[in-house]
Amino acid sequence: MQEMIYQAIDSLNKGEYPEEKLNAIIGRLSGVREADDMDALFIMGDALVSGGLHDYAEKVYLHLYRNTEHDDEVLAYLVDLMITDNRLDEALSLINSSTTTPVVLMLKAEVFQQLNMNDIALKALFDAKELTDDPIIDFAIAELYFHDGDLPEANRHYTILLNQEIEQVNQVDLNLRLAEINMNLLNLEEARDHFGAAREENFSNDDWYREALLEYQLQEYDKAISLLEKVLDNEPYYMNAYILLMNIHETQHDLPEAIATMERYLSENDKNPLAYFHLGRLHFRTNQPENALDYFDKAIRLDQDYDDAYLMLFETLLKLDASEDIDDYLHDFDHHALSGESLYLLAKIYAENEDDGKAMEYYSEAAGLIGESLEFYEDYYDYLSEIRDPLRKDILDKLIEMDPANIRWQDEKERLFDEDGEL
Repeated sequence: MQEMIYQAIDSLNKGEYPEEKLNAIIGRLSGVREADDMDALFIMGDALVSGGLHDYAEKVYLHLYRNTEHDDEVLAYLVDLMITDNRLDEALSLINSSTTTPVVLMLKAEVFQQLNMNDIALKALFDAKELTDDPIIDFAIAELYFHDGDLPEANRHYTILLNQEIEQVNQVDLNLRLAEINMNLLNLEEARDHFGAAREENFSNDDWYREALLEYQLQEYDKAISLLEKVLDNEPYYMNAYILLMNIHETQHDLPEAIATMERYLSENDKNPLAYFHLGRLHFRTNQPENALDYFDKAIRLDQDYDDAYLMLFETLLKLDASEDIDDYLHDFDHHALSGESLYLLAKIYAENEDDGKAMEYYSEAAGLIGESLEFYEDYYDYLSEIRDPLRKDILDKLIEMDPANIRWQDEKERLFDEDGEL
């Protein structure tokens, strides 16, 4: 039997699928009891997991679990297989029937974490910590706090490990983790110290980007640019790096370089509406509204629900006194995707075009979304007064409620009263 098992292992390690041998072994599992055979089965189980043959692996590990003394490794394999198959209740039942060891408690914590019951998961980890001082438990506690968003506690437990001169666990560089945490806690100098202490070979592009963001926040722009160029050398499509690089150039009032940065991104990917939006915004800022319109148009052609692009497009049309061109830009347009602010500008455009039907429609919808905007309601009132719509009385009442100290609204109320005697 042992020879057949090792033959199957050799085949699996070569990437083959020895179905006949595996079926023969599984069919005779009940008779496998010798220690050497059981050791061979354990090795085969690992090979089966690596090969993605989980059904076979589970049968092997169940046999080992039922026919040997408690083995944390066997149980861990079984629980991982059940978690992978989303059989969490089965995994928990198996754990609860097992001898309580630190590993068993850590497996229990993993299951409860999968069930989004992090309080119970933490209790299991602290129970495990009472049984052993293995640093892996402090790491597991820190990771749970980190992924649960409790950054101060995560910070404390990762620091416990660093104080024991443990800098890496399960391929996680603790200094990089602490750098990220301290950035989120706005402890920027502490974050910088941790970036400096981390091993360079452990940095991912995300880590280089985070460090660049840190240097940007500390106004060390040259350092940030150098780090971002490293990111882009490794990954030319890294959009966030281009955005941050653009922001740095904007902060330095170098708008042409900011534009060049986004154009550089387009040479890598010309299907991202965000790039066109920023190019439109930058051209708007550099007083090139015609170019801005082209970029906003490209952005909304790629994303027909892109509210920010619509907002800037409408603002640009108003700036150019080109409201009559609005219909050229409303491709497959669904105004329900727009914010109150965008609907307001669209209403102004149609008001300028003297299309009162659409202007009234968009003013009305904007009013339900825009909140307590005095500018909006003042403009809305002026428009309604211009077309002498009866709704102006209700909007005037709203203005008096929002801005009671403004004498203009009282004067308007008296004027309307004089006009029709109804107020």
